[in-house]
Amino acid sequence: MDTPVLQASDVSATDKARDTLLQVADLHFWSLTANPLRLLNKRALGILNVALRRRHEFDAERAYAHIEALVNCSCGQLLLTGDFASTSLDEEFEQARCFVETLVKRGFKPYILPGNHDVYTFESVRAHRFERHFGEYLPRNGYPSMHVLPGGTSLLLAPTVCPNLISSRGRVEDHVVRRLKEMLADASDPAIVAGHYPLLLHTPGYTLSKERLLRNAQALRVVLGECQKRVLYVCGHVHRFSYVRDEIYSNLSHLSTGTFFGKHHHGPANGSFSEIVVYPDSFGVYKHTHVDEWTRKSVSAG
Repeated sequence: MDTPVLQASDVSATDKARDTLLQVADLHFWSLTANPLRLLNKRALGILNVALRRRHEFDAERAYAHIEALVNCSCGQLLLTGDFASTSLDEEFEQARCFVETLVKRGFKPYILPGNHDVYTFESVRAHRFERHFGEYLPRNGYPSMHVLPGGTSLLLAPTVCPNLISSRGRVEDHVVRRLKEMLADASDPAIVAGHYPLLLHTPGYTLSKERLLRNAQALRVVLGECQKRVLYVCGHVHRFSYVRDEIYSNLSHLSTGTFFGKHHHGPANGSFSEIVVYPDSFGVYKHTHVDEWTRKSVSAG
């Protein structure tokens, strides 16, 4: 079946916004441990990375200062696409939980997905550490899940993470893809689908190595592209902003967002988030970036 030509991101000046959703990605709260019993797995490498690099890039004080920029958007719907922690330590999740609780107190409704750093070790997955710390904010029936924003826009949350011995690869299971296909049949048009990992290996904004990609991504991409609805796929993981229209499916666009309070390797910015405006037949995307102050820029899908 031919996919209808549905432009996913061309906004008419006369369109009235249906919904607005903010996206925050890759918080990476961190903690150091020297306890050898907690280093008998992949965490040993992760802690070394935190000690040498990540702790210099992610200053948690900026996280709370940056909340004001979110509040100033006057939007209560907030999507957090994972990597709350760095090595899945309880101490990291406790910091992240406090941050989310602060957001809730400021009036935000959070929609939460885990990232690969939130399932960093097999032990942390067996202990359900992410679920224990964020349980009240997670979908009651697990993932995938579908939520409805105040204006009627469907938001689908796709599970894409799994523990690995060494790599940072994700995986979207076949049964998850099938369930998302069923959900999309009942979803609004336009609709937003979110996962931690990008579906595309390469865009002008990033390139994914084979050690960081999402396994079975193409199966999900096909489902989104053939659903005959306008879909925006939203992710994090790559620490880069990218907004592109799919080269094969004209109804599908892809948005990845940079780190909320991390220093950027490719420039002076030390914070970013995305603002998604949903119109009756399209999307508008705004990139928020912090250098010395916050700037807001309208971005078109490339």
